Parts: sequence; structure tokens; C-alpha cells
Amino acid sequence: MTATEKLYDQDAYIREFDASVLSIERTDNDTLSIVLDRTAFFPEAGGQSSDRGTLGGLEVIHVELHADGVISHICRDVGTVPPVGKTVHGEILWERRHTFMQHHTGEHVFSGLVNRDYGYANVGFHLSDHICTMDYNGVLTDEAVMRLEKECNEWIYRNVPVTCAYPDERALQGMAYRCKGELSPPIRIVAIDGVDTCACCAPHVRSTGEIGLLKVIEAKSYKGGVRLTILCGRKAFHDYLDRFAVLADASHLLSSQAADVPERITALLEDRFALNGKVSALQEERLAEMINAVPDTQANALFFVEDIPTKSIRHAVNSLMEQHDGCCGIFCGNDAKGYQFILGSQTIDMTHLADRLRKELPAKCGGSPRMLQGQTSSAQAQIRTLLSAL
Repeated sequence: MTATEKLYDQDAYIREFDASVLSIERTDNDTLSIVLDRTAFFPEAGGQSSDRGTLGGLEVIHVELHADGVISHICRDVGTVPPVGKTVHGEILWERRHTFMQHHTGEHVFSGLVNRDYGYANVGFHLSDHICTMDYNGVLTDEAVMRLEKECNEWIYRNVPVTCAYPDERALQGMAYRCKGELSPPIRIVAIDGVDTCACCAPHVRSTGEIGLLKVIEAKSYKGGVRLTILCGRKAFHDYLDRFAVLADASHLLSSQAADVPERITALLEDRFALNGKVSALQEERLAEMINAVPDTQANALFFVEDIPTKSIRHAVNSLMEQHDGCCGIFCGNDAKGYQFILGSQTIDMTHLADRLRKELPAKCGGSPRMLQGQTSSAQAQIRTLLSAL
């Protein structure tokens, strides 16, 4: 079968087209694999997810490019299946495609600047419905990312042309361009005036102004370099709307100006930390009083408390074990959220008790023959009943 004619290579803005069906195969997962003589659907390639849309009334959910240049359209097997030889009408899910074009061209602008200023290569790129990430083989500081982001948007505002072409071999030999690996002609070159020249197979916008906006929303270390997550165009705009709404709600709840929200939240967290410390101190005092009230002749000692640090609970259980021969333990929490617990004894093998607790509460726990630690979502009454029976 001859290679599929790539209409998206000729014009990335083709939204609808007609083509002849060359073959149809049913797959194992209730889909159809349809091959056409030509297509405007961009297949999954270069780190970018494939286009979606409709083909002869069938939903196109994935598009694949094979080694021989043949492109297959994976469609849901729901609807009228066109016969081989028939002309079918295809339609791209355009807003999704255009959003991908905004992101891919935005990546080229940003990567071109990174390569110009730091010499780093883009060694990884992923663009899907949910995320757009770029991996560079070198470290970028937060200040560097902010500066690059600002300049990237300056190039967007300048609205410089973006061209896609297949230069001949002679022209390629005298051309400096970014490339992830060795390629054989014909090589498609995407050039952005004054910013970047790169080998790329994907559809792009006609000029940088069409990107609209580029925002880096995350930067993190990755394989000795850095991974950046970006949003461009309409996705960046909608993300801004969401973040603005969150900030407006926080500003309203805190009765403060938007610029003062971080300071107000910091103050509230400090107050909460101090208050939790006071509550914990009171709880520890109360626990000490409860422990001291237990007669020395009582074998077992079991307490239910709230908001006490694990370190304090362990210390309290150790103290109980010195005074009482039976099972000593503290459950911290409540019936709604569950309990963290520490149980110990100088005479009872805690590993056997752990087996019972796991089966009959149930609980997650482990430890040594002398002490065990764990958690359970069971209610206090159920815990007391089980331990009393044991």
C-alpha cells in the first residue's frame, strides 16, 4: 500500500476533506482501522497526541503513522461502515487541533530561546489533552525560567511568521537547525523568524501571535535536567480564569485584598500551629491525669484521646507498661476519622494480638512482641469490646 498523502503537511488549517477508503480492518477491541488515500488527520508523532474527529460519520479516536508512511484511522465501530473504494468525508475536531498547534509552536519558541542562551537540547516533549511538558538536558533556575517565559511572550506579541517547508538536501547542508536525532531526507523544517529553526513533523500556527500566551505552570528537576509544564493560548486563558476565581474566593473569605491573601494565610497557619500546640499540651496534661488515676493493681490500661503527638503517646505507653502487667494502650483519634494506636505489654506477646486485631477489627498494625503500632477505622465501642474479650 502506498504512503498516505499528508494534507496536514500542505496546510495545517484544513478542517474538512474528502478521501477514498483503501482498506478497513476490525480490531480486537471493537474498533475499525481505516486507511485512506489522503488525510488531514495528524497521527500520533513527535510526542504529540493524534487528532480526533469524524470520518464518514464514525468517531475517530486515534490516528497511527506506520513505518511505510501509511496512516490508519482508529474509529469506534458504531455507525455505518463505508465500503472500500467509497469517498468519505473527514472532519477534524478543530478547537482541539488548534490548541495543540498553539502549544507546539509555543514549545518551539521557548526551546529556541533555551538553546540560544544555554545550549540545552529539548530531549523530551509530550503534548496531550491534559498536559504539555518539555524536558531539557540542563538545569534552569527559577529566575532563568521567568526570564525565558517573559521573552517568549515578547516574541508572541511581535507576531513573527512561522514557516514549514521541506528544503532540498543542498539547502539542508548549509542550515543550522535543532533536531533530536539523525534524520533522513526529506526533512520538514519549522522556522520562526529570529527565534528558532527545528526539524518537526507537526502542524503549527502561521505566526507567533496566534499562540496567544505562554505560561510556565511548573518546573521540576528531571533526569539531571529540568521538566517544564506549560499552557498556551485558550488553555492558558482558562487556567487564568480558574486561578483568578480561586483568588477572588480566598480574598472574599479572608476579607482582604488579593495581594494580601498570602500574608493572611500565613498568619492563619501560624495561629493554627500555635493553637494546636496549646491543645496538644492540654491533651497531654489530661492524659497524664488519667494515667495517674489508674490504680497500680489494675492489670490493663486503655485510653482514647485526640490530638496528641505520636512521640508523646509512645512515651505514655512506656510509662503505663512500667506500672501495669497487662495490656496498655492509647488510641488517638475519633470514630469519624479513625484511630492511630500504640499497644504494649511486658507479659503479653503483641504479635499474637496484632493477628487478632487485623482479622477482627480490622486494623493495620505491626511491631515487636513487646509493642505494636497501627491504625483502624473501627469505632471506639467495637475496639473496647474486642480488647475486653481478649
